[in-house]
Amino acid sequence: MILKNILKDKYLRVTVAISVFVLFLTAIIFSFAEPFNERLILHFDSYNGIDFLGGKWQVFGILFAALVILVINFYLSDFLYSRDRFISYLFVFSGLLLSILILMAVSVIIYIN
Repeated sequence: MILKNILKDKYLRVTVAISVFVLFLTAIIFSFAEPFNERLILHFDSYNGIDFLGGKWQVFGILFAALVILVINFYLSDFLYSRDRFISYLFVFSGLLLSILILMAVSVIIYIN
């Protein structure tokens, strides 16, 4: 069974569910945002101005990369649960932090454009 140790522990189960929910909420918010032009401002520097332009699919690429990182973190957490629970909790809570940071980054991209 995949992620059997995470499903046994209440704190890990809830944290995994929240982090996946936040990441999918970010994707839904971005997909239903008002229509954008062809180019989106993905990075803005206060000294140089606009540094990086991209399309809507680059933002979904960022979301997909975050999902892959979450899956790897959850797998490592499940694998290391029987050896050291603290490292397991560290992996899962870092995944939650990553989801929140991606939500903030996508919110800034929506706000700037």
